[in-house]
Amino acid sequence: MKKLLGILGIVLLLTACAEEELPVFDTENGQTLAQFSTTSVSLATPEEGASSEVSVTVTTKSASDRMINVAVDPTSTATAGQYNISDLTIPAGSFSGTFTISSSFNALPESGTSNLILILESIGSQETIVENGVLNVDMFRTCPIVLEDFVGTWSGPTSWFDTEGYTTEIETTIVDGELYMNGMIFQWFQGFWGEVIVTNTPVKVDVNLETGEFSISEQPYIISTYDGAPQPAYNLTATGTILNSCDKTLEIFPVLIQGGSPIDGSAYGPLFSETISLN
Repeated sequence: MKKLLGILGIVLLLTACAEEELPVFDTENGQTLAQFSTTSVSLATPEEGASSEVSVTVTTKSASDRMINVAVDPTSTATAGQYNISDLTIPAGSFSGTFTISSSFNALPESGTSNLILILESIGSQETIVENGVLNVDMFRTCPIVLEDFVGTWSGPTSWFDTEGYTTEIETTIVDGELYMNGMIFQWFQGFWGEVIVTNTPVKVDVNLETGEFSISEQPYIISTYDGAPQPAYNLTATGTILNSCDKTLEIFPVLIQGGSPIDGSAYGPLFSETISLN
């Protein structure tokens, strides 16, 4: 009977231990691995500024709060006035903590991106080994998207620039509150494809003013000839996005459609794309 009671006592003790969460504490010579919860952050910054909260996890718990330094790697292109980094504290008894990165619209360049590279460092005598401890933060200005601000002549390289030197020039207009585009793929069509444009029609663009994404549903686009002979008409469809609403840059992926068959360039070279800026 005593033996049976002893076995039951051991079973109950093991069951209690299995159900209880046993915290892991740092020891004097212990090592802690710390890492960012993500490797990259994109801070699109409007006039009022922007911020992003980032989590950092550690592999051990501690009986007291721990400070970890979020340091700036010297290879960063961002300057001190463009950002602010809050303190990072890992609370007692916790495996994670958070800090906040904020960016300033007025301090950022009018165009382009400032890159901030962050690393984790030990504070005081605590020994912290960093694992995946690099965080890339891209900061850039963003402005409200207003269709009227995107009217004019756009130009830039196409995906065929490196192989054929093709650029593009696109005209945008607004008719009855709708945005229209004209000029996509002209150099490729007349150069590589070898057809002559007889007439062409601007196409209507549907723009999401919140996200900057836009699309062109299939519409009539080009009437052409080849060696003087009329060719079946071409339609056009496309997707794209406004890359930067402040310095007016966008990227578009056009596709020609002839007789129901799409022509996106990939059968002959690079997939059609055009990166353009307002002149």
